[in-house]
Amino acid sequence: MSKRHVALLGVAAAALLTWNVQPATAQIKLRVADSYPITHLGVEFAKIWNKRVEELTGGKVKIDYFPAEQLAKSADLLDAAINRVADITYVGPLYISDRVPLSTVAAIPLVGNVSDPEALSMAYWKLANNELNEFEFKPQGVRVVRASVTFPYQMMTTKKQVMKMEDLKGLKIRSSGGIQEKSIEALGAVAVSIPAPDLYPAVQRGTVDGLVFNLPTLPGYKLQELIKYTTTNVNLGLFPTTYVINEKSWAALPKDVQDAMLKAGEESVAVEVKAYLAREVKLMEEFKQRKVEAYTLPDAEIARWSKTLDPVKKAWVADLEKGGKPAAKVLAAWEKLLTK
Repeated sequence: MSKRHVALLGVAAAALLTWNVQPATAQIKLRVADSYPITHLGVEFAKIWNKRVEELTGGKVKIDYFPAEQLAKSADLLDAAINRVADITYVGPLYISDRVPLSTVAAIPLVGNVSDPEALSMAYWKLANNELNEFEFKPQGVRVVRASVTFPYQMMTTKKQVMKMEDLKGLKIRSSGGIQEKSIEALGAVAVSIPAPDLYPAVQRGTVDGLVFNLPTLPGYKLQELIKYTTTNVNLGLFPTTYVINEKSWAALPKDVQDAMLKAGEESVAVEVKAYLAREVKLMEEFKQRKVEAYTLPDAEIARWSKTLDPVKKAWVADLEKGGKPAAKVLAAWEKLLTK
């Protein structure tokens, strides 16, 4: 070996030693990206989680945050994490149900008998960190660090009030995709899959006659300006939200930082629910001013919807099991978490 090669090896060894030592003392910088518009509660929640991680790590971690699809469109955020365009990204399972179908289990309508919003989100947090991580996320090179669900989805329309299933016949109703789309079709409407960031112009132009959406996050997209009617007591499923971290990025983090992220993720559940409740109260006041009719469906009609939608749940399991996905196991775990 030449003297030049020996010298080069010495430089490389010294550089490697320096690189190995630096992470122990250097600040860890992570990029977090999502698709929420800046008016959405999701942006507030992300900032709270980011700050909490920084606090719990004593400033060891510094997070750069990119909302509003700055780094990738909503449908591409999972790939952004896989390819490390960002370290941590928001993943809306219903937007990419072909990629993360098991995670859409929360969108199955009328599962279990738990209705408390915090209990619902905590249940999904537990499911995501166990079954969903094992069967769905980690095989794709990412894992969950935040997870929750929205309040139950309601039926909202712009021109016609829906009091019974027959009122939905022929109406074009927006869905987030996946099982929510099948639920809308089972009720007799025409499902149109539109990501939330693109929803306002679609409703404004009349591309859809209504939407399935949850009340607290409606103002995040200014949709309360367009709807005229909404149910308040129907559970048409929950919209699951997850934030995932690249598995290599995760493996490179110290254990205390990993623990801090998961602690911040669990704490986020109560924070989000409190904010959602406050937003819902404020929204109801705005509805009165805008003359939006918020109403309840009779119990007998809800029972009809439940019976009609039961095959959707069975079909969700059957279709995924045919594709080799452990849907029955995931649904059983979800039902156990949501049944007292």
